[in-house]
Amino acid sequence: MEVLVGGNDPVSENGRVRVDGRAGLDDTGAPDEMAELARRARTVLASGRTALLTLPCERARGWVGMIDDGGEPLLMARTDGRIARAAHGGRRSWIEVPGHLGERLILTGTLRVVPGPTTQILRRLADLGRTIDPIGAVSEGLAMLAVSVDDVVLCLPPTGQPEQVRRWSSSTVGRRIDLSTYAFAEPDLIDAYAPELIEHLNTRHADQMRQLVSSFGGRHTADQDLAGAYVSSLDRCGINLWRVDATGAHPVRILFDEPLGEPRSLGRELRSLLERAARDAT
Repeated sequence: MEVLVGGNDPVSENGRVRVDGRAGLDDTGAPDEMAELARRARTVLASGRTALLTLPCERARGWVGMIDDGGEPLLMARTDGRIARAAHGGRRSWIEVPGHLGERLILTGTLRVVPGPTTQILRRLADLGRTIDPIGAVSEGLAMLAVSVDDVVLCLPPTGQPEQVRRWSSSTVGRRIDLSTYAFAEPDLIDAYAPELIEHLNTRHADQMRQLVSSFGGRHTADQDLAGAYVSSLDRCGINLWRVDATGAHPVRILFDEPLGEPRSLGRELRSLLERAARDAT
């Protein structure tokens, strides 16, 4: 997707980030807090599939497809399009990435062209555990672009809002993140891919989820009264489900044998749990 339309820049003339039309930045924070903000910023970037790209010199703004590459956003664009031409010219750019918990990550830097075939770049990212759309569907005539990040701002949603209804807020104050701290931070890939993983488990592995809650979720009623199981959330250490039976819905927390390192390790942990459940049933 390559759609750019004229729009306001997310950065003011003095270089300060404007959050919904107002300049607001907080550069304070203890080292531990800065490290946590950097980790969360990296996680938001890893979770992103689309981003709002602004090219101030072109006075253009629009949504584009995006992939995370070690803290740098990679964008796919037509080789003969407006974005690619801006990258060849080393244009200044801003990328705004929405997080699934209402965060807003703003990355500033020079837009550049990444050398090499697009399919090869995508395969490299897939080998690192990134979730990549089918590589075979990539057509000719596309260029991979990157933003050389030199400024990072993370805007957090207001506290007290239910996670499922969080949105970018006009009252949000951006927190500028130290570049070196951002560079050395590691994203929580399980958190980043949690919505996709949860949907996959609920739609493609419903029977296995029923088996897990039947074995590890207590015995509220007889197994034949188990109506279903629904994954509500997951993290590196375990999975949260609802066991639905004749007496209602009951929360179930199942711990993994080992903390997950990246999304592909979820399948291994679930197989281990299912094998244990099968042994216990005999």
